[in-house]
Amino acid sequence: MFKFLIYTSVFLCIGWFGVKYYFTHVNRIADQVRSDVLTHVQTHHSQFLTYNDIPEIYRDAIISTEDRSFFTNRGIDLRGTLRAVSVDIGSGQARQGGSTITQQLIHNTLLSNMSKSLTWKLLESIYAIGVYDSMSKQETFAFYTNVIYFGHGANGLYQAAETYFGKPPSELNAGELTMLAGLPNAPSNYDPYHNMKLARERQHIVVQSMVDNGEISESQAKKIISEPIAGKIE
Repeated sequence: MFKFLIYTSVFLCIGWFGVKYYFTHVNRIADQVRSDVLTHVQTHHSQFLTYNDIPEIYRDAIISTEDRSFFTNRGIDLRGTLRAVSVDIGSGQARQGGSTITQQLIHNTLLSNMSKSLTWKLLESIYAIGVYDSMSKQETFAFYTNVIYFGHGANGLYQAAETYFGKPPSELNAGELTMLAGLPNAPSNYDPYHNMKLARERQHIVVQSMVDNGEISESQAKKIISEPIAGKIE
C-alpha cells in the first residue's frame, strides 16, 4: 500500500510538471487565450478592461458567487469537478457545472466551438491547469470578464454596463454592478429588461454570497440592495 501511494504520487507529480512544460514551452496556451480574447473584443466592437479597470465590488461579487477559491486553486476545483463528472457519467451527457473562473475562460475561448461532452469537460480541466501554470490570476480574471456573455448582445462587462445602464463600469454603483454579476449565470432568465423581479432575486443571491464569503457585512449588503438601479432599465 505504501509503495502504491509513492508510485501514485510520483506519477501525479510527473504528469503535473509535464502539463506545465507542455503549455509553457510547446503549446503556449497563454498566447492562444490572449489572442482569442483580443479577437473576441475586437469582433464585438467592445473595449478591453484590465484587472484594475474592473470595479473591486464587481470582482468580489463574481469571485464570491462563481469561484471562492479562485486565488488559491490551480485552475480547477477538484471537488467540484469530480461532482460534475459523476453527474455527467450518470446521465451520459454534460449536465453539471462545477467550473472555476479559469475553466469558464477556457470554455469561452479555446473550446467555444466545441459541443459539451465528457471529452470537452476533460479538455476544459487540462487547459485550465495550463492557464494556471502560465498566466497570472489577475490576467485570467480580466480575460474572463471581457468574454462572458450578459445577454442582449452584450459580450464582456464593458458592453454589459453600456447595454443595461448606458454608462461604463467605472460609473456604476454597487447595486448595478452586483446585478450585472448575476446575469452570466443565466442571461435570459435574469434579464432585467424582461423580468426585473428575477434579476433582483439573483442580485440578492450575489450580495448574500459576498456576505457569506466575508467580503461585506450584513449592513453593507442592505445598503447595496437599496441602491437605485438606474439607466436604460429603470
